[in-house]
Amino acid sequence: MKKFSTLTAIFAMLFSASMVAQNFPGDPGTVVVDLETVAVDQTGDSIPGQAPTGAGAYSLGDTVMVTARTIPGYTFTSWDNQSTDNPLQVIMDATKSVTAFYNHDLYTVTFLNADSTALSSAQYYYGDPLPSIQDPTLQATAQYTFVFAGWSPERDSIVKGETTYIAQYDTIVNRYVVKFFDYDETVLKTDTLDYGTMPTAPTGMNRPAEQGIAYTFSGWEPELHAVEGDENYTATYEETELQYSIIVICGTDTTIQQSVTYGTEVTIYPTEPAEQHFTQWSDGNTDLQRMVTVTQDTVFTALFADSYIDIPVAANAWTFFCLPEIMIGDGWQTEMLITDSLANVAWGTYSGELRASAQSGWMTPEEFYAKQGYIIYSTKAGMLRLNAYPEMVATEAVDVMLQEFESAHAENANWNFIGNPYNVAIEASAIIFPDTAELTATMWNGTGYDNELLSSASLAFQPMQAFFIQTPGEFMITFDKNANPAPARQAPAQVEENSRVDIEATAGGYTDKSRIIFRSNSSVKYEAGRDASKFMTSTAPIQMYFIDVDNIECAQMVRPAGEDNIRLGYMLREAGEINIEMPVYANDYELYDTRSGRTYDLYEKVTIYSEAGTYNNRLELRPVKKVVTAIDNSTVGSTTKLFINGQLYLIRDGKIYSVQGVEAK
Repeated sequence: MKKFSTLTAIFAMLFSASMVAQNFPGDPGTVVVDLETVAVDQTGDSIPGQAPTGAGAYSLGDTVMVTARTIPGYTFTSWDNQSTDNPLQVIMDATKSVTAFYNHDLYTVTFLNADSTALSSAQYYYGDPLPSIQDPTLQATAQYTFVFAGWSPERDSIVKGETTYIAQYDTIVNRYVVKFFDYDETVLKTDTLDYGTMPTAPTGMNRPAEQGIAYTFSGWEPELHAVEGDENYTATYEETELQYSIIVICGTDTTIQQSVTYGTEVTIYPTEPAEQHFTQWSDGNTDLQRMVTVTQDTVFTALFADSYIDIPVAANAWTFFCLPEIMIGDGWQTEMLITDSLANVAWGTYSGELRASAQSGWMTPEEFYAKQGYIIYSTKAGMLRLNAYPEMVATEAVDVMLQEFESAHAENANWNFIGNPYNVAIEASAIIFPDTAELTATMWNGTGYDNELLSSASLAFQPMQAFFIQTPGEFMITFDKNANPAPARQAPAQVEENSRVDIEATAGGYTDKSRIIFRSNSSVKYEAGRDASKFMTSTAPIQMYFIDVDNIECAQMVRPAGEDNIRLGYMLREAGEINIEMPVYANDYELYDTRSGRTYDLYEKVTIYSEAGTYNNRLELRPVKKVVTAIDNSTVGSTTKLFINGQLYLIRDGKIYSVQGVEAK
C-alpha cells in the first residue's frame, strides 16, 4: 500500500506538470471547445490585459459565466451579442469568442481658484498626463494677503478621473500704520497694528489756552474703530471763552478786582497810602494811570515810596547833616523842613567867610541850600523830615565848589561846611578831587571831631552826613556814587626828609595823643600857626582826631621843615612830679625846660617837679637830628613816643576839660 501510494503521488505530479506544459487531448468520447474573450473600446481597439474572465477550454455543452472586467478609465457597454448582462452566461456548444465592448471614458479636469473662479477646464482620457498650469494668484483683501500654497486635492501626474482642483493659499493678516495727531499736527503716537485690532489712543490730552480760549479734549476724528487700513486720528477739543482776573494791589489793599474776557482794555490806577506816593508798577511801568490789555490773569502791584526823607535827631545833641541836591533846584524852602516831632529846635550852619574874620563861623541859617552843611538841636529825640521825594535826590555826579577864605590866622582860613549830597552811604573813593590836593575831612563824633584823609580806603560817609574840609585853595570836588571802580587817584609824591613824632600823654586815667609831622613842602601860612600840642593850650579847640592805618586816633599837626621844636604844656591840680620817658629813639630829641633853662637827656627817665597850675609851653622837645621816615602812615616802629605822667587837662573858655572833652567839676 505504501508503494502504491507513492507511485500515485508521483503520477499526479507528473500529470500536473504535463497539464501546464501542453494540451493533451481529452478523454476519448469528450469534445473540448475553447472560449476566447476579448475587451475592445468603442473604436475597436483591443484593451490589452483586460479581457473578460472565463476564457479557456470547456467540454462541449458546458455553461460558462463570462464577466467583463471593471477597467479604470473604461465603462462596460455591452457584449457582442448586444447583451448588457454582466456576467454573461455562455453555453459552450461550440468554440466561441466573446467580446466585451467598452467606452473609453473622458474626464473633465477643472482648476478653480480659491474664490471658485475657473482657471482652466478640459476633458482627458484616463491616464493622460495631467497638464501643467501656472500658479494662480488671489486678490488681496483689506484684511488678508494670500500666498499660493498648492492644490486640493493634491495634484496627480495623470488623469485618473473627474477631478476639480481648488487652489489653496496661506492667509496673512494685513498690518496697517495708525497715527494720532494733536491739534497742531504734532504726531503723538504711531502704531503698526493687525487688521481688526482696536487701536489704543494717547491719554492726558491737553491743549493750552490761547487768545482767551480754553480747550477741553473731546475725542478723536474720526472716532476710534477697529483697524481696516492706514488711519490718521486727530485730537478734537471743545472751546470755552476764558475770563481773566485783574487785581491791583496798593500796599495792604486790593483796590480793583474784576473778571474780563481776553483782549479787553482796562484802565488801572493806584490809591496812594498816606505819606507815600506812587513810584511805579511792579512791572516797571511808571504811568500813574495806565491802560492795559488783558491777556491773562494779572496782578498789578503799585509800588510806593515815602514822600519824605527823615533824618534822625537825638535829644540834647547836635545833629550834623547836609541838605541833598534835588531836582527842583538848590533852594530849600523852610516849609520843606518839618520839625513837628522835635522840641525847642535850634538851627546852625557854618560860614567859612565868617570864620575867616572871627574865632567861630557858626551862625543861624536864614535860607537853606543843597550841598550845604547844617546842624540841628532838639531837646526831644525825633525826626527832621525833609518834605521831598527821595527819588528827587540827585543820583548823578554832584559838583561842589570849595571856597577859599583868606585870613590872617591860618586856622581860620578856608573852612567849607559841606557833606554827602546823596541819600545813600558812599565811600570816600566816590569823591573826586585834584591829585595835587591832600584833603582831610573833619567829622563830628558826638563829643569831638575826627579827622581822616579823603584818600583813606576806610573812610565812608553816611547818607547826607555833613563834615568840614579846610582847603589850601579854591577848586571843585565831585561826588560820584556811580563811579565803579572809583577813578584812580594818584598818591601824593613822597617828600624827602620827613619826620614824625607821636606823643602819648597818660595822666589821671586819661590818655591823650598827638602826632606831629614835619614836611618840607608844607605851607607856613596854612599850617605853621598851629600849636603841635594844641590839646595842652588854652586857646586851641577840643581835640580833632585823626585815624591812621593802625586804627590809632590822634590829633595830627603838619608843620613845615624848620619848625622843629615841639612845645608842650600841662596842668597839674596838685604839686607833684612829672615823669617823662622816651625809650625809643631817645637820641633824636632832648627835653628843654623853659622855666629852669635846663636841658635833659632822654636816655633815661626824666623827673621834673612842678607846682600846681597851668604851664603853657613850659617844655620843649628839641631835635638832636632829623628822624627820616615815611610820612603819615609810618609803622609804630619808626615813631618816637613821649610819655608824660601826671594830671593833664584842657582849658577852654575858662573851663577845665578832660582830654576826652568832658568838663571837670
